[in-house]
Amino acid sequence: MSDAPTQDAETARGYQGTASPSKLLEVARFFLKLGVVGFGGPLVHIAMMEDELVGENSKEWSDEGTFMEGLAICNMLPGPASTQLGIFMGWVRAGNPGAIVAGATFMAPTFLIVLALSYIYFAYGQLPSVEAFFYGVNPVVIGLIAGAAYSMARSSLKEGRTDLEFTLGDHDWVIDVRLLALLVGAFVATVLLNPNPVIEFAIAGLVAIVLFRPDWLRANRGRVSIAAAGSVILASLYAFRDRIRAAVGDSVTLPGAVGGLVAALWGNVWVKLFLFMLYTGSFIFGGGLVLIPFIEKYVVSEFGWLTATQFVDGIAIGQLTPGPVVMTTAFVGYKLMLDVYGSLGWAVVGAFVAMVGAFAPSFLFITLAFPYVARVRDNDIVRVALFGINAAVVGAIVGATVTLAFDAFAVVTGTPGMVVDVPFDPVRVGLATVTFGLFTRGTDAAYLIIGGGALGAAVYFLV
Repeated sequence: MSDAPTQDAETARGYQGTASPSKLLEVARFFLKLGVVGFGGPLVHIAMMEDELVGENSKEWSDEGTFMEGLAICNMLPGPASTQLGIFMGWVRAGNPGAIVAGATFMAPTFLIVLALSYIYFAYGQLPSVEAFFYGVNPVVIGLIAGAAYSMARSSLKEGRTDLEFTLGDHDWVIDVRLLALLVGAFVATVLLNPNPVIEFAIAGLVAIVLFRPDWLRANRGRVSIAAAGSVILASLYAFRDRIRAAVGDSVTLPGAVGGLVAALWGNVWVKLFLFMLYTGSFIFGGGLVLIPFIEKYVVSEFGWLTATQFVDGIAIGQLTPGPVVMTTAFVGYKLMLDVYGSLGWAVVGAFVAMVGAFAPSFLFITLAFPYVARVRDNDIVRVALFGINAAVVGAIVGATVTLAFDAFAVVTGTPGMVVDVPFDPVRVGLATVTFGLFTRGTDAAYLIIGGGALGAAVYFLV
């Protein structure tokens, strides 16, 4: 039994292919095509890869078992699952060079589309026609996020035992109330406290272990006590970091020097952008929309790189592309460097740096960590912690969306909400509600964004 994890890791390493010019060209052709025509989201990307790359009557890069193993592990890893699965398939076909080529060619079309739309948005965003379009797009994005969170909740809450079971519309719900409590707790914490999402997810994972596996905690009381004490110390240091920094000051030479170096690096806008995106890309469990709590807390609330309205518009731009919504990070980098330098060239470089930072963890997870993740994937404690993390992710997304909704639903001068004294524009609230209903019934996000923008523009000009 003790050799099983090692065998799993060795099996995972055996998936790695060997590179050759012909294989790399083949990888580039397929993923460039997928990046151009893969509208419809992750499920479309996964289906196209399975159809054209796996098993008989395909390019036969792998068998079905290898593909499904890769998909399962990519769903477990932080980051956009379909992008990571593409990197995995490139890795299977042509090793580490194949992984890099697969990811780069898959993301290139989306990156170029985001660049073009970012240019239009910031260059012409003050024009009445553009303002009118985004008058309708903003609430549509809120509806899309709510619809995605609805689907994610259905998936994450059914893990564990069956405490509640019911049908809502066309959807069957199975709920473990322990996970529901974690979801609600994360939602309330995000709305009221807006904590660091990584800490929020870590706490949810630990609470899930307490709720689901008390027997394991009792059997490992000694190790758990040491880990708990260490966690309390680290949490206290983080919570009181400002007071500690003020108290220590320059009295301790080495920490002061190190602190100065860290402050200097963090003060460099390029380093700050790259490290923040690297940090975000390393912890977006559950899919691309998990970047919402990270961006809302830091980019909007703390760094001030975007307004809430601009961030929601950036999500819409990400949704209009065939690639992952995580590419919204390029929109952030573009805007930041446009503000700093006032130059289109530097804005493009900023978008590229942000994209590289956000997606670098996906490459590293596949090329370096895949065998080790395969080893722990079936560990019961890891699986239970992920149950709690996934539930908390949904709560954090919904909580951050509540904050963004205040701007997305705000009354705009000259629009129908100005006719009566109401806190929110009824047209925008209605657009979000209709979008939620259509999206949860399978309507493509790009169609909803374009349709919502057109309808919003009509209302903006005609009513």
